[in-house]
Amino acid sequence: MPFVRSSTKPTLLNIIIIQVIVVHCFLSQVCVVKGDIGTEQKTEKLIIGVPRGATFKNFVKISPSSNNPNEKNYTGFCIRVFEEVQKKLDYVIPYEFVEFTGSSYNDLVANVANKTYSAGVGDITILADRWDKVEFTAPFTESGLSMVVPMKPSPKAWIFLDPFTMGTWLATAAVLVYTMFIVWFVEHRSNPEFSGPWKDQLGNALWFTLSSLFLVHREKIQSNYTRIVVVVWLFLALILTQSYTASLTSMLTIARLRPKISSPAKIGCDYATFMQKYVQDVLNYKNVKLIGSEDEYLREFESGNITAAFLEIPDAKVFVNKHCRKFTIIGTTYRFGGFGFIFQKGFPLVANVSKAILQISEDGTLKKLEEEWLTPNKECLDSQATTVNVDSLSLRSFWGLFLFSTATSSISFLLFLGHLVKDYWRHQSSEVASIDRSNESVSIKTVTVARYLMNAEIGSPWRSSPSSNWAVPGTEVCSTHLDCRNQRQH
Repeated sequence: MPFVRSSTKPTLLNIIIIQVIVVHCFLSQVCVVKGDIGTEQKTEKLIIGVPRGATFKNFVKISPSSNNPNEKNYTGFCIRVFEEVQKKLDYVIPYEFVEFTGSSYNDLVANVANKTYSAGVGDITILADRWDKVEFTAPFTESGLSMVVPMKPSPKAWIFLDPFTMGTWLATAAVLVYTMFIVWFVEHRSNPEFSGPWKDQLGNALWFTLSSLFLVHREKIQSNYTRIVVVVWLFLALILTQSYTASLTSMLTIARLRPKISSPAKIGCDYATFMQKYVQDVLNYKNVKLIGSEDEYLREFESGNITAAFLEIPDAKVFVNKHCRKFTIIGTTYRFGGFGFIFQKGFPLVANVSKAILQISEDGTLKKLEEEWLTPNKECLDSQATTVNVDSLSLRSFWGLFLFSTATSSISFLLFLGHLVKDYWRHQSSEVASIDRSNESVSIKTVTVARYLMNAEIGSPWRSSPSSNWAVPGTEVCSTHLDCRNQRQH
């Protein structure tokens, strides 16, 4: 029995120890699941490689510390994004930035893959061949490749046609011709300014209508109907001329630029291996010059060594924003993965970091960082405020005025025509007693009415009397063209 008791106590003790170990391991595993990282990794400092050779310093800039020359200051858009991501995590992870001096971003990826670095932070493009080596977070920038080209002033030979669209020009011409017809039809009957041969009548009417746009016309108007039509036309002409002048002035004073590119003799792109391969093999640009910095891009453009450059969308925006008066982005965007952070393969921190990137994107933090680091400088902002192309004024801007002018002219014409027909029938009824027209055919009557309506020497009783300021002296009422001709002979 003593043996049994002595053998039983160690067994119970072993069971208790095993249970404690199991509970401890279970609690440790719960901690791992909740935090997505191991307890031992919480205390480890992450060694993060930061590329020194970033083409655009807005994304990553490494400079000596002012307090300690042996230390480095890490700034830029990518660094700030990583710092904001850390604030969104539920735990604090110690990390240290280390300057990576390798020759390419592929080397940085390889150093993270072989565990020289725990992670990499910078303008690192997400690519398929890198995906198998490291863990990428969600992208925090737009993805794609864009072409940047220099710009030159647009030609101004035909700029005087740009203030109005083609529809507006055609509508203006149509209303002008219609107004000219109404003025001629009403005035040519008794106004000597619009009488005479057909060519003179139409020429005077056209001159009167056109000159009203720019000059004080010398022709006198006698009909009140014409006055109404011309007043509305002058109002329309005033709005059109003022709008045209304002739009043309804006187009002449605002710098309007257009891309300057034909068939590129030489294309510039980053030293990134994937970009050179894509531009040469996929886009079929064989003459490619590799460029390593923003300043070098500018020098190559100014010297004419390159006529265009392919840059990733974030880089292209930064470059164009800094040199907004000289360059622009054109063409199709060729999609890539965007910029992301990299970690060792299987590292459990990636999911939380990706979630944090989405959070700062949704709450506007990422947008604020873009405005801080990637937006144009003040000069370019002022330039963009004044170099936006002025849109041509379309028919939609004036359709109400055109409709009002056309309706006024039409109503005046119909009223005038009604008075004219009424006058004609009054004279016809006065001649019934002396002339028998019952045997005249319909065609003869139609010709008689047409001659009456088109007779330029017929006076109308609803016009002002000959003694008024705008009556035509010597005009008398005659019922037919033959009567008027007889009056001229006498």
